[in-house]
Amino acid sequence: MPEGADTTLARALGDHIFSGALPQSMRARAAVAAVVQPVRSGASFQDRARAACEQLRGVVSSLGSSSEIAGDLPLLFSLFDWSAVAAPDLFPILSGHFTLTIGAVSRLGDGSPDQLAALAELEDARRVGVFLLTELGFGSNVLELRTEARWDASRRSFTLHTPEPAAVKFMPNVADEGVPRTTVIAARLIADGRDEGVFPFLLALRDTEGALAPGVSVWRMPDKGFCPMDNAMIRFDGAVVPESSWLNGGIAAFDADGHLSSAVPELRERFHRTIEQLQTGRVALSAGTVAAARAGMWLTVHYAAERRTAGGTPMLARDNVAVPLILATARLYAATALADAARAALAEAAEDSDRLREASLLALLSKPLLSGTALSALQECRERMGAQGMFRANMITDYIGITQAVITAEGDNQVLRVAAGRALATARRVPLPDLPQNTPRAHLLLDVRAHDLIAQADPASGYESMKASEAVAISWAAGALQRLQTKLPAPASVLVEALSQLYATDQVLTHAAWYIAHGSLDAAEAGSLLAHRTELAHALAPHLLTLTAAFGVDAPLVPSAFVAEDYQEAWISETGWTWPHNAPAGSQTAEPRPGHAG
Repeated sequence: MPEGADTTLARALGDHIFSGALPQSMRARAAVAAVVQPVRSGASFQDRARAACEQLRGVVSSLGSSSEIAGDLPLLFSLFDWSAVAAPDLFPILSGHFTLTIGAVSRLGDGSPDQLAALAELEDARRVGVFLLTELGFGSNVLELRTEARWDASRRSFTLHTPEPAAVKFMPNVADEGVPRTTVIAARLIADGRDEGVFPFLLALRDTEGALAPGVSVWRMPDKGFCPMDNAMIRFDGAVVPESSWLNGGIAAFDADGHLSSAVPELRERFHRTIEQLQTGRVALSAGTVAAARAGMWLTVHYAAERRTAGGTPMLARDNVAVPLILATARLYAATALADAARAALAEAAEDSDRLREASLLALLSKPLLSGTALSALQECRERMGAQGMFRANMITDYIGITQAVITAEGDNQVLRVAAGRALATARRVPLPDLPQNTPRAHLLLDVRAHDLIAQADPASGYESMKASEAVAISWAAGALQRLQTKLPAPASVLVEALSQLYATDQVLTHAAWYIAHGSLDAAEAGSLLAHRTELAHALAPHLLTLTAAFGVDAPLVPSAFVAEDYQEAWISETGWTWPHNAPAGSQTAEPRPGHAG
């Protein structure tokens, strides 16, 4: 821990960061630490994607079977968090394997021998699970996807078809011939010539020899700018899926004559019943980006405390550095509190349909705010670290990469904001928890804006819906952080209270024009809030080392990062150069030492 951090206080804050799941978090952390691979220059995306599958097998070997991990939500969420921090190439494949394949089969399956056999093959992660949802012409608009599963009553099976170019599956990670894949495919069920809605179907897409299932074609896509995966486009031409591999969630069945009956007649509702598993992945992924941003902030603060500026003054002592960092840190604490609330809601909802709907709405609200907050904080880290932040070895660019991927994955952030806002506006209800007594004015103003925007929003307007849901998410985050401080002992509670006030005040000032236009704020109070934000930021800045030490990151967990220790010594040690030296200038060309970032 850097000099200047209060270890006792950091530990108390850390108990908040891990939200009562400390044993599971430490298990996941140890499992990820055991498979960390230091960053090496020159590795191809294909090599990194394949290595991520090896890392997946390693963490499963440490933590138990894949289905045990998928069924233990605190452990699963912790695995997402620590993978984002220390194994960012592993992070993006976790959701497909655990939440969208194993989770879907476990929740929607009927325990048929075929389904149990598929689960057994996924248990040790020798076979990796992937979810095939989005299509080339129907990105986030999955209700209109075109892939067909045509029912053949005589054979009691389905055949999968891609009827048009827009319907090719785009862009699941199934291109690598060296990785066996079991997939869950979202397809439109066609029975007796009728469209019966979208359901998931289970298919072993690649076998252990790398061969594709009959009737499946795969085309490897070019590299993305970040987040290495073996992305592909997939076309189906008569791939056969037995009836027993239909994941109908218990809401539909074929009778002995092959005719479909369903307890849920509305096609949209069928889709939502069978796709709820997405919510767990949304929260796990977006909370993981916040974990990555926390790690990025720890690295940045550590570096800024060591880096000397003019006159030998540490960067961290400059208010132009410290104030933006403490503002970003306050946002990360609020995002962490919101992530904990969303995860707890999903864990508690279980089979209670009413509570599950509420948890699903909170997931929709949370994902955009969490991943957006993470990206903003990481960009601040990248810039404050200067050239150090450009090197993959120092982790920030990989953190930004996975965050960019999450912003689009499992529901584009803007689309989710619109969907959440429309749901809230239609209900004309804002499900915000009650705030404690003596809640500061800024928090109350956030609640006022959230309620007003929902009450005034036109559900037909995507823009109004988006802004309304964003306001609700911000109010949720501020309230979650405010409520947390009441549960902490002093002096941790004092720091969190100040962070909570800083976050709420900053968010009100960000939207000051709205408050003034709606008569909730005048110039005098706006001036007072500006002064209060400055006062809070300057009071909290000296605690940056302690606040980020609470994030649980250390140098061994990110062994590639030069800025995690003495960054000058770390760079020079790579060259093998020593001082003083007597060799003529330019007589040596040192090679990077193996096993680090060279």
